[in-house]
Amino acid sequence: MAVLLEQMMPEGVGMEMLDEVSVEMGVEKDPPAGVVVHVHFMQNGRARIVDVWDSAEAFEKFNQERLRPAVQRVLERHGMTVEDAPQPETSIVEVHAIVKG
Repeated sequence: MAVLLEQMMPEGVGMEMLDEVSVEMGVEKDPPAGVVVHVHFMQNGRARIVDVWDSAEAFEKFNQERLRPAVQRVLERHGMTVEDAPQPETSIVEVHAIVKG
């Protein structure tokens, strides 16, 4: 079943860092299997991510194999580790219906 993933990034995480993680993963040339749509944007001074995935399992596989390693590399370049960095507020809910244009 499809899921909607929403993340509110910790204060101080801006578009530049999200873009850096995207470039690190090469998602524009090699989109992750199972992603229906991904957007990231600023809202009320905080970076947000909203994704729709084919399934929670598809997201988890992407998270373990590509996202977490890329985030770790980007954080290390900024003098941080995943363990030390504040975590985003994350919500994952099942999607009832998807309409594609």
